[in-house]
Amino acid sequence: MEALLAGGEEDKMNLRITLILIILLSWFSVLGVLIFQSDIGEEKEEVDISYFYRISSGDIRNISITNNSKKLSWHLQDNIWYFDQLNGIPADSYRWGGIIDLLQGPKLYRTISENIDDKAKYGLDNPATEISIFLDSGDKRTLFIGNETPDLTNNYAYLEGDEKLVMVDATWKNVLTRLVEEPPYPKWMNKINTEEVVEVVLINNGEIIKAFSKKGTDWFACYIPLSSSPCLGDEKVEPEPILNFLIDFSDLNILNSVQLNMMFAEDYSKYGLGLDAPYVDIKTISRDQFGVNTLYNTSISIGNLNEEDTGYFAVAAETKDVILIEKEWADKILSFFK
Repeated sequence: MEALLAGGEEDKMNLRITLILIILLSWFSVLGVLIFQSDIGEEKEEVDISYFYRISSGDIRNISITNNSKKLSWHLQDNIWYFDQLNGIPADSYRWGGIIDLLQGPKLYRTISENIDDKAKYGLDNPATEISIFLDSGDKRTLFIGNETPDLTNNYAYLEGDEKLVMVDATWKNVLTRLVEEPPYPKWMNKINTEEVVEVVLINNGEIIKAFSKKGTDWFACYIPLSSSPCLGDEKVEPEPILNFLIDFSDLNILNSVQLNMMFAEDYSKYGLGLDAPYVDIKTISRDQFGVNTLYNTSISIGNLNEEDTGYFAVAAETKDVILIEKEWADKILSFFK
C-alpha cells in the first residue's frame, strides 16, 4: 500500500515538472516571436529611401510642364487648380487627383554620377521634358528629364542647380507629361463629333419640345413621349436645320467657370438653372476597336443672363459646375427651341 502511495506521489511530481516545462517553453516561444518581430521592425526602419528631390505637397502653388515644345501651367486658387492659359477653367478633378502627391518627389532608381560628363549623351543638353514647381516660399524646383534608359523603364534626369546624373521612373514622367499631351480639361469642355450624333432632345419648362433621331443618313421626328433611346419616329424631316444646330452646339464657347462642385438645388436656382430651364440632350454612338457600340450623353442647361449681358449661366455634361457661356452661342442654341 505504501509502495502504491509512493508511486502516486512520484507520478504527481512528474506531472508538475512536465507542466512547468510546458509553461516555460510557451513563454520562451512568445518571447522569441516578440524578439523576431522587433528585429524585423528595426530592419525596416533602417531602410534608406532616396528621392530625386523632396518637397511638401502643401507648399506647391504653381506648376509648369513642357514636353516636346508643348507647354501648360496651372495655379492653385481656393484649393482648386486652374489652367493659367484659360480664364477660370479648372483642371478636371478626376484626372488631377494624385498629381500634387506625385510632385512631392519621385524615388530615385539610381544615381549614376555626381557630375554629368556629357549632357548630350543622355538627351539632357536640350531636354524634351522640363517640369518647374513653384513653392509658397518663392522657391522653385526645376527638373530636366532626358532620354529613356536602354530598358525603357527609367529616364535620365537632373535637378537645376545640382549636377548629379540620376535615373527616375519612366512611368512617373509619363503621367506628368500626359497632362500636356492630353490636358485634363473638365468634362464640360469636351467637343461632340457631329457625325456620331444619333439623337437630339430639347426640353423646356420640364416638357419635351422637340426630339429627333438619325437612321442612316436621314433624320426623323420622334414620337412624344419618348419610349426608347435613341427615340423612335417615322416622320422624315429636313436634315439641314439639325446639322446646322449640331455644328453650332459643337462650337461651345465657355467664358469662364462661375461656381464649382455645387450640391443643392437652391444653389442652382439663383442662376436660373432649375428643372424648368431650357435643356439640350444629345446622344452619340461611338464604336471601339472591338466593334462594340457605346451610347454617350452630352447635355447642357441654359439659365439666366449675367448682369453684364455678356453670357448665360449654364451647367454642361451633367456636372455640378456652373459656367458662363457666350451670349451669341447660347442665343443660337435657344433659337432652335422655337
